[in-house]
Amino acid sequence: MLKDLTPLIPVLSLAVAALAVFFGPLISMIVANRKSRHDLRVANKQIIAPIRQSWINELRILLADITGKCAHYWAAGYEDRSDSEYLHITEAISRLNLYLNLNEEDHLQLLEHIKEMEAAISSGSSLENDARFWAAHRSTISQSQLILKREWERVKNEI
Repeated sequence: MLKDLTPLIPVLSLAVAALAVFFGPLISMIVANRKSRHDLRVANKQIIAPIRQSWINELRILLADITGKCAHYWAAGYEDRSDSEYLHITEAISRLNLYLNLNEEDHLQLLEHIKEMEAAISSGSSLENDARFWAAHRSTISQSQLILKREWERVKNEI
């Protein structure tokens, strides 16, 4: 029975070598692809997540500054307002524009609420503007909380 298989040994050896030549690189490519994905996840955990967390913290501080200064400016009354306070508000809003992604709908909504709040400030004091300002202020805070929560979830899921 072994003598019947003897002529097949060179053919079987050639088949095994051919399989190794074709499937060896394929298996190596699959392993390299998996390692690359793993390395990317590690990079997200160690590099991108802390940077994103820092961005979230800075965004939170900037939004608190804008909403707080706007509320103070509005409540202070026209006689107690200063140009430097308004300048601070407009500069903070300009900085905020650089922090937000204008391709994301909720970021655009946040900017609209802030612009509405600033427009109410610029329009002067009246009962109508008072309601307009405080509605925009509440909407700004609410939208800010949604964005910050979503971004925190994104960081948390990357870790």
